[in-house]
Amino acid sequence: MQSDTLDFTIKLLSKCISVKVRRLKKSLLDDIALEGYSDFSSMINYYLAKCLNTYLHQCENSIITNIITPFNTQYYALCISKEEDEHIMIGPFLENPVRGNIVYEIISKLQLSLDYAAKLKLYYQSIPSIDSAEVFEILYTINEHFTKNSELPIVNTLDLSILSKQDSSYDIFVQDINRTSMYKVLEDRYLSEDKLLSYITSGDINRAQNYFEKYPVKIIEFSNSSHSIREIKNLLLSGNTLFRKASHIGGVPPIYLDELSRKWAKKIEHAASFEALDSFPYEMIRSYCLLTKKYSLPQLSYTVKEAVTFINLNLSSNLTVKKVSSKIGLSPDYLTRLFKKEMGMNIITYINKKRIETSLELLKVTDLSIAEIGDLIGLNNTSYFYTLFKKETGTSPKQYRNSIIS
Repeated sequence: MQSDTLDFTIKLLSKCISVKVRRLKKSLLDDIALEGYSDFSSMINYYLAKCLNTYLHQCENSIITNIITPFNTQYYALCISKEEDEHIMIGPFLENPVRGNIVYEIISKLQLSLDYAAKLKLYYQSIPSIDSAEVFEILYTINEHFTKNSELPIVNTLDLSILSKQDSSYDIFVQDINRTSMYKVLEDRYLSEDKLLSYITSGDINRAQNYFEKYPVKIIEFSNSSHSIREIKNLLLSGNTLFRKASHIGGVPPIYLDELSRKWAKKIEHAASFEALDSFPYEMIRSYCLLTKKYSLPQLSYTVKEAVTFINLNLSSNLTVKKVSSKIGLSPDYLTRLFKKEMGMNIITYINKKRIETSLELLKVTDLSIAEIGDLIGLNNTSYFYTLFKKETGTSPKQYRNSIIS
């Protein structure tokens, strides 16, 4: 049954992302000759097989390995079960476009014929680009489902790209970032600190910041060490996932977590230096605390959480009790009683409060007209918008905006 589910997962993923997704087994490598190669295609497979054989030799359950080949293409492999020889592999993909001179550096490094230059350029054009952060999130979720292990998986880096051309044996330089001093420092300081994660779960930004200041993470300190920026990014992606889980435990709906998590994943991937990454841990912790504080609904039942999330995401539409209850799948009367019991107000009152809260933010940060703001929050009757706004704030939208400007 697990095997069938794995096949289905791979098939589904293949239709959802642009990168090839495959089931990896040691037996599948037997068809690839490791003695040599006769053409371009068999050459690519030859070096990939070397990478994968090394991966299969050193992998462990629930470990994600970032494989970088001699051609600077990348793969992510997840070891679901080493005993049952079950792995998922995603790749090849590129994080950055390949410059023309890299082609000739690779040809020189691998002592290839110059005839391969044109073919290599075409090969790179055929390989999709993707954020490795997205791949990591996918594999993390798959690992959690199949292994029932909710712990953050270790990320290994298996790097072939740094070998010198004189190394004909192609022994892989494998750097397990879980065992480096750099990883240990970060892990001790923030990745696995229960106190810090508990503050994120409760949205306690002051305690989280005070705790972080006691154990500051200075990424810039690692710029003069042997650690690559790729390894630092992998660790920050791990931290992003941990903080996301902490906020989720705190009751933040997944829709908001997904937005923030993707934002940080992209920022991490697009950072070009250690200096650019240095402030990220502090900023990530702050942003997840603020998110938890703003959207956490830990005391609510699943049904009321669903209703609140639906309302928050559809403020611009014509929201009614009937429409909300229909979406949740309950009768209007039952949802009304449940909502009032848990939220301390009826559904329409909550909808209007959220609309006015949103309008306050829009008045602060946009130049939209008051009528346009009314349309955005589902109050296209300007007179009614003014009435509700004054009832909630004691002033009119125009007076409020003028007070901000002055």
